[in-house]
Amino acid sequence: MKNEAEKIVMMDSDEAASIQTITGWVDRGGRFWGDDESMARWCGATHRKCKNKPDEHPIHSTHGYCEECHRESRQAKFSKMDRAVWTGEPLVIFDGDTYFFDIDSLADYCWENSVLPSELKLMICEPNYPPYFDVEQHCEEIIPDGGDCYSLSQAVLDAADALNKAIKESEPVSWGQSNLVAIVSDDILDDEQKEEIMEGRKA
Repeated sequence: MKNEAEKIVMMDSDEAASIQTITGWVDRGGRFWGDDESMARWCGATHRKCKNKPDEHPIHSTHGYCEECHRESRQAKFSKMDRAVWTGEPLVIFDGDTYFFDIDSLADYCWENSVLPSELKLMICEPNYPPYFDVEQHCEEIIPDGGDCYSLSQAVLDAADALNKAIKESEPVSWGQSNLVAIVSDDILDDEQKEEIMEGRKA
């Protein structure tokens, strides 16, 4: 059976190309998105309304998020957290990086910012220690198939045990926010400090 000859279409023929009218969404920068209105608007806009409370919250960047929604969400989380009376542990302001390691630093912050301790969202901190050293995991790529940590020399195992003992007995490396809200009395301040804070609010 003879193959059908390939059709020849000349460059200058009407069949090779024709003008067509195409309708679609184009963003502010001129990029064509076809039927995708959402992407065209997202790429062409700089700001958008809050999707949760468009009539209450301010507009925000299309590449960002609604800060009011975030603040309300974090406040709701804070309100549901367990409380504990502060007994001297390091403190940190909720979702922040302002730490207090003694009463004096907390009192100074309150005085400088004209705020009482009970008005701060103070969180009790928990200690951060170095992680324990898992010698078997550390050496898993060189331990023979079917072997375990006892394939290592006793000297290496003893050294790993000594390291973990030192880690267990060490002081905290740092402190981080726990899930406990600190109940801190305003009475850690004396009457003069409280009066100065109240006067500072009037300034």
